[in-house]
Amino acid sequence: MRRIAYTLFAIVVCLLFVAGACGGKIYTEPTDPPQGENPPQGGGGEDDGGGSSGGSQGGVEARDGEFVILFTNDFHSQIEPLSKSETYNADRGGVKRIKALVDSIRQAEPAVLLADAGDFVQGTYYFSLLNGVVEMMVMNQLQYDIRTIGNHEFDKKMSGLRDMLSWSDVPVVSTNYDFSSTSIANRVEPSMILDAGKVKVGFIGLGVRLESLVDPTACEGVGWQNAVNVADAEAARLREQGADIVIALSHLGYEKDSDLYYYDRGFVMRTRNIDMIIGGHSHTFLNQADYVTNLDGERVPIVQTGSKGVCLGYAKIKIDEAGKPSFTYKLLPVKSYLDAKLDAEFSAMVDAFTVDVEEEMQQVLGYCPRAIRKGLPESPLGNLSADGLVWLAEECFGVEADVAIYNSGGIRAEISQGDLTVADIYAVYPFDNKLSVLTLKGSDLITFFDGVAKAGGAPINKGVRLVISGGKVKSVTVGGKTIDKNKTYTVATIDYVVNTKDYGLANATSRRDYDEMIRDGFVRYVRHLASQNSRGEVTAEKDGRIVIE
Repeated sequence: MRRIAYTLFAIVVCLLFVAGACGGKIYTEPTDPPQGENPPQGGGGEDDGGGSSGGSQGGVEARDGEFVILFTNDFHSQIEPLSKSETYNADRGGVKRIKALVDSIRQAEPAVLLADAGDFVQGTYYFSLLNGVVEMMVMNQLQYDIRTIGNHEFDKKMSGLRDMLSWSDVPVVSTNYDFSSTSIANRVEPSMILDAGKVKVGFIGLGVRLESLVDPTACEGVGWQNAVNVADAEAARLREQGADIVIALSHLGYEKDSDLYYYDRGFVMRTRNIDMIIGGHSHTFLNQADYVTNLDGERVPIVQTGSKGVCLGYAKIKIDEAGKPSFTYKLLPVKSYLDAKLDAEFSAMVDAFTVDVEEEMQQVLGYCPRAIRKGLPESPLGNLSADGLVWLAEECFGVEADVAIYNSGGIRAEISQGDLTVADIYAVYPFDNKLSVLTLKGSDLITFFDGVAKAGGAPINKGVRLVISGGKVKSVTVGGKTIDKNKTYTVATIDYVVNTKDYGLANATSRRDYDEMIRDGFVRYVRHLASQNSRGEVTAEKDGRIVIE
């Protein structure tokens, strides 16, 4: 594994600034609504409404007051197209196709900007193994003009974010994060103005609150302010500096019909100087822009592309003589029809590391006779995850855990029927978490289960029986016995859960962390499960360890 990482790093760095080109007409296949856990909001596929140097210039003369902005959000390291066996959006996405689409639009339009609204990384083994090198190469080769920072950009800690920004020449804006006390202070600006043809486009970046979302050790030194309190003033400064329009790259998230200030809609309602929101974080497919009225009575469009590069966002913006913008917005599907126009040189860059990485990742660990699903309050994959922590505590530290918990948000994928590979395990557990084993007094363990009940359940081990009623603990046993407040219990979990102080684990009387990525521990655990039967099968079931009344 380490050999692959270093070899491929060298390959990619050597190729980092080799440019490619792609010709041909613009691909504007009619938009069909993508499918997924967060369904499209609104109706059809196109929307018309009112309300430093950058930008690619095509072969057509730029028109006064008009430009195109293309955008992505929550790309999550989806270098290859989604599998053809996926339930939703099968065989969609892929960086080769996205580049073909972006290149063709740049050739057809006189003034084009390309932006990203955060979480470009994390979610596949490319990021797990190569720490963002591949994704930053992609950003450089697609010639992104601007980006903001999402919560998953912190997943390799501040040192990892610093490295990623050093590998990329794409400008970064973040208005409500304060990086002045960190190693990336000189790489992030609160705002920026780019030229798109004859239009001066101002950009701000909005970041979600990191507390309880990001491991505090991963964002050490980063300050956060409510976006409402700082962004409008920054946008006003951009106006004073000559911006014709101000666009927010937002990683706050979208909630339909919500007026809460920490979502995009509520943010717009409390501001007056932002003309457009390019959103992210919530993975919402907005097939039509959601127009929200700001403090001045102006209608501001909120747009978002979903996630994983399934669609490319497209907006043509025209600014009239009075300075009022109008928008034509649509989602462009990233599908196999683009394969005929792939950039051969860029494709070779991607393929250079894909072959070796996939050789390692496609090792078969076992066979799943049926899919292993995730979910709350209890799920087969949640049970496998928590029971795996118990096994790892014994394997790594020689201790028997009384209780184990895995945070449900850390289980990022499901396991399909068929051969179970290393890649599958890396997809389920993509984060750089490690095993933590704690000792906890019984009184604190009771508080722990109160947190589990309030959350509506969580992946816990088979030695626990928990009954929840009305969001509270009705009964709980550990090893078949009620919890003794004065007894000390051993708890197995991951470092993220401890560091974020979820479920009241801050009062642990002792803590040990094992120096191994949890995904690699689960590779060993799954191999162990497969070795326990002659068929090499890996199964998991719900067994009633959590009951909701």
